[in-house]
Amino acid sequence: MEQFISTPNSVLIQGATMSDLESMLSHLLDKKLADIIESTLKVDVSPKDRLYKRKAAAEKLQISLVTLDNWTKLGVINARKIGSRVYYTDSDINNALKKSFKE
Repeated sequence: MEQFISTPNSVLIQGATMSDLESMLSHLLDKKLADIIESTLKVDVSPKDRLYKRKAAAEKLQISLVTLDNWTKLGVINARKIGSRVYYTDSDINNALKKSFKE
């Protein structure tokens, strides 16, 4: 004796035409893809602050690498070390410019 167990996720396929199946699959795929697109739009993939290497940061500040190193040691500009490399963000550079114009 066969029993039919009904669950919220079950679909009765018996008696459905190929067109009905295509329509159901198309509807399900559209819904899933819309959910995926909506969730990916919420994710900000680009960081707000770009990382600059020493040379690029010095060029943006229009100072020499020696001055940039001195400013970093004096705390005029904040640096981030990743491994042995030193990077500066847009906000680091902007804050250093503000500090240098105040003095």
